[in-house]
Amino acid sequence: MHLTPGLLLMEDAEKAYGPWAHMFVHEWGHLRWGLFDEYKRTVNYFNPYFYLDMETEQYEPVVCMKNIKGKALINCNKDKPCDVTKIKYPLPHDCRYCPDGDQTTPVSLMGHSYIASVTNFCENDNDTAKEYRHITTIPSDQNINCHHKSTWEVIREHADFQGKNYATSDSTDTTPIFNIAYSGPKVRAFVLDVSGSMNRIVSSSGLSRIEEMRQALKYIIDVLLQASSYLGIVSFSNSATTLTPLREIKNDTDRHILQNITSSLFASGGTGIGQGLLNAKLLFESSGMSTRESEIILLTDGEENIPPYIANVTDALIEAGIVVHTISITEDAQKNLKDLAQATGGTFLTFLEEQSVSFIDVLSQVIISSDATPDTNTPETIASHSKNTLANENYTETFKVDNGLGKDTKLTVRSAAPSSSPVLLTVVCPDGISIQNTVTSTGTQSLLCGNNKASTMPGTYTYTLSSPEATSYNVYVTSSPRGSNAEVVRVRSWLSDTEIDFASASTIRLYADVEKGRSPVLNAKVSGMLIRGDGSAINLGLHDNGKGADLYEDDGLYTTYLYKNYFTSDGRYNMKITVSGDEGTVTYSSASGQRAPPLPGVEEAQLVMESVQEFMRSIIPNEFMVKNYSSSDLDTSPPDAITDLRIANATAYAVLLEFTAPGDDFDMGQARYYEVRTSNSIHTLINDFDSSTLLDTTNIMPKPSGETEQLVFEGSVPGSSKNEEIWYVGIRAVDGDDNKGKVSNILTLGRAASFNVTDNLTVMAIADPDIDKHLEDEVNTSNTTIYIVVGVVGVAILFLVVGGLFLYRKLKKSGRNEMISNEGTCLTPVPFTHEVDVTSRVEETIMCARPSLAGEEETNPFLVKGP
Repeated sequence: MHLTPGLLLMEDAEKAYGPWAHMFVHEWGHLRWGLFDEYKRTVNYFNPYFYLDMETEQYEPVVCMKNIKGKALINCNKDKPCDVTKIKYPLPHDCRYCPDGDQTTPVSLMGHSYIASVTNFCENDNDTAKEYRHITTIPSDQNINCHHKSTWEVIREHADFQGKNYATSDSTDTTPIFNIAYSGPKVRAFVLDVSGSMNRIVSSSGLSRIEEMRQALKYIIDVLLQASSYLGIVSFSNSATTLTPLREIKNDTDRHILQNITSSLFASGGTGIGQGLLNAKLLFESSGMSTRESEIILLTDGEENIPPYIANVTDALIEAGIVVHTISITEDAQKNLKDLAQATGGTFLTFLEEQSVSFIDVLSQVIISSDATPDTNTPETIASHSKNTLANENYTETFKVDNGLGKDTKLTVRSAAPSSSPVLLTVVCPDGISIQNTVTSTGTQSLLCGNNKASTMPGTYTYTLSSPEATSYNVYVTSSPRGSNAEVVRVRSWLSDTEIDFASASTIRLYADVEKGRSPVLNAKVSGMLIRGDGSAINLGLHDNGKGADLYEDDGLYTTYLYKNYFTSDGRYNMKITVSGDEGTVTYSSASGQRAPPLPGVEEAQLVMESVQEFMRSIIPNEFMVKNYSSSDLDTSPPDAITDLRIANATAYAVLLEFTAPGDDFDMGQARYYEVRTSNSIHTLINDFDSSTLLDTTNIMPKPSGETEQLVFEGSVPGSSKNEEIWYVGIRAVDGDDNKGKVSNILTLGRAASFNVTDNLTVMAIADPDIDKHLEDEVNTSNTTIYIVVGVVGVAILFLVVGGLFLYRKLKKSGRNEMISNEGTCLTPVPFTHEVDVTSRVEETIMCARPSLAGEEETNPFLVKGP
């Protein structure tokens, strides 16, 4: 949860965003209980603040309950009301729902939290007064993503409230207590396994595990540990030994002393992990420095066999406030290392021996990701490359240093040749200047290209490695910020769960959060490499398009699903994420810490987009475990739930629905059919979907995942009585193996008793604004003439259909044909039931019609179709 300095220091912030307590609890609801906003943050088909309600047959505000009093105004200007009754036309995008300031509505902390009377969350039980009850049909983010549950229902299901009573008395002291999470230098201790199993050979490199560890520690001490940080070293086998107390890293001499200690490690004996952890705790305590926020980095390859065990010492570490990061060396390492890291707030990673992710990759990630509040000394990994080459084969790669980085830029080469032959390294700077050096085993080259000797110049660099022998290379490029953190692009990555159990139907998402300062970076290229235990890998694409696995478009959070066919067995797995920003990558020039809209009348902050210079980043998320994997071809993955079902257009007799097509397996592939059901009870659709009325959709073929799906619902003529039952609609997708997705968000369909579904609609669009204007002028001249533009071999032929009025009267049908857009611009999809064939058509047919003016007879478009 991040309350920005700009918000905290903002003068009269409460006048703009409401009471501080409300702001805090609103954000806490997101962070702790997983609540969503009760307004709609994403832009829907018409306007993000309103939706089409077929019960009232007008636009209604997106709020959690209808008792919030307010008005629909242009930018909350009381002299500029919006007309919410013209449901055939989109609302202006600057139309806002503006709640009254003087009202007594008590609930909606996840909605309009700035209203002073708001004191609670929306509820949906019978004990709540009906006028204050959560409305399940409103397309808020909370309803869409939490299966129409109110915020209070979700809170009650959380472990915080299961079987507990947290009611406080009037005498309870609720004064907040603030702890400084990080202040001062980093204090770390390496706790290193030197048991006999560390002598085993790593198949991917031909080195022993302890030699892999020695090389990785040398790199970390030389390149990644910040100046003025502290490091102590403890080793363990049958017993634990403190190799050095905490030493401040002031200069290269300190680094060399620490490197010499790690280079002298040798392996023998058993595995006493608990002893090593207790020695590190004692090391912190004896230094006279606070243990709180001190960090242990534990590296081990075996199962503990000497007491005390991890379980015996975890509570003492938690009580001391020590954070423990764990690295499992091989698949067979102690299984509860992840639990230890999670209990103390640390990260947990695995080095799997038969894979392209090296020991240095894994250990680097622990050092970099342990900075919860990165400062200007915290380096970023720009690139991590691996390559096996033949004798005398040149290996060439490029990397990019962006404006945000450039200080302490270093390129490290780790080479493995049969006789450790020297490797020639050549680096070409953006200005064409070359740097050459020779590397044996592991070597680091500092890069100072350009006139500024304190940092290297931004731009694209090229390096080339060559050796007379066949060689295996690992190359790492790191750099620290050259200035403010606000100018640095940083990437965080994690999975929605650390365990994938194929015995359950749960879905696992992989996330990568790309930010510049605190603003999301858009249009980046984000890819993941899933590394399997047998050394093979599969490449994945992560997207920020608001479709499939991704929740919101353009929020800088890139997402993908992990599918069963990506895996080969149970066990530990690693991911490697690479991010690059090329031309077209942008970010906001500023970002607010509060996502809620400001108070009515307060000017909304204008988000200005700015280009991001080309950049590269490499990162590794926490390890994860796979359980109950089976190589069976049985498909158990259902299609995604449809979460963006919306009313795109409506008349008195027909409703046009739109949604994003799900896949066969979640968001991949193509579903077999849609199951569309209606009911006069929303609770039936939510809780007992199979018992509601099934509509005939046998003629509807689902589109491929990610495409926009459109369905027209034609209904019987609704009665004039408003006491008739309201009908609701829900949809779920079904795949070829009869796996059924979750039910979509539920919509109010109207007050009609029966419906049929029509598909295969045509989206009307005129791409050429000159043609658009021409058609609009012609239509304005006469409402009895329909113009059709047909492209034939590059020649535009304009057909004047003299009998347009006759055809219109012959073909006119109320309902779907009335779904036309405002001002002749054809912005709204128009379904057709009548066709006129035309021969020799080559290009797409384009047509348009405008709404009739007052006193005119209504005109309706028809489709002209040809081969």
